[in-house]
Amino acid sequence: MEGRRLNPPDAVQSAPAARGDWSDLGARIVSGLVLASAGVAAALSGGPWLAGMCGGAVVAMSYEWARMSEPENFWPAFMFTLAGSLGAVMFSSWGHLTFAFFWMVGCACVSAVRRRSLVEIIETAGGAIYIGLPCAVFLWLRGRAPEGNETILALFAIIWAADIFAYFGGKLIGGPKIASGLSPNKTYSGIVAGTFAGAAAGYGCGVLFQADASLHMPWLLIGALVAFTGLMGDLFESFLKRRFGVKDASKLIPGHGGVLDRIDSLMAATLLVGAALAFGPGATALLFGRGL
Repeated sequence: MEGRRLNPPDAVQSAPAARGDWSDLGARIVSGLVLASAGVAAALSGGPWLAGMCGGAVVAMSYEWARMSEPENFWPAFMFTLAGSLGAVMFSSWGHLTFAFFWMVGCACVSAVRRRSLVEIIETAGGAIYIGLPCAVFLWLRGRAPEGNETILALFAIIWAADIFAYFGGKLIGGPKIASGLSPNKTYSGIVAGTFAGAAAGYGCGVLFQADASLHMPWLLIGALVAFTGLMGDLFESFLKRRFGVKDASKLIPGHGGVLDRIDSLMAATLLVGAALAFGPGATALLFGRGL
């Protein structure tokens, strides 16, 4: 098992950042602004631009997953994960979400045959699904006419508000850790601050998108739920890194670690919103002031 680990397990728990440690703030701000600008531009453009950006993210995340989960068998792990998740993105961009799902699961199952134990099979099969499903659903959400664009922009606003305030809330307030064994820097104060910020962003979206005044409170609750789900997605990513014995998925983004580290919240929130709209397809028409 030693060959699986890129860093000693204790590296995840060692040297937790002090409450006043702002050494990474500059890099985080610059990287965040660049990524946010690119994300908004791609979302507004839609079509091949958004599909291309999702495809690029999938390549990076597939590299990170293989690097974490199977460093001793990097290339097979990378190629199977990439084939499954990138194929899912392609099918979804063509409007075939069901095909995307079956292709992704098929590649995951074929890749899992290479492993022996049940845990290893789950890790390997889970890679393509963990990466490909949120990206495919994200493209599906954007393609839902006529509210797809507004849905993505609202998702961005809520998740980014939650991430920013969770970071600053944890740094400025500090307090008890949520799970120091998984992530030494995540605190209850950060989760609360991020959830409240997401709720405020949701309320703002209701006002901005001219929803009926009676729906402003539902928008606030939606913002809180989406934000909390995103923050739990971030915690789940910390669990995965702890499981694989790494501190960051990679060093691809200055101040943020890897692409998985940066968009884990968005991935979890995308799945929540996608599931909600699959069961209530008319909800966005009401929430964005277009009636049913």
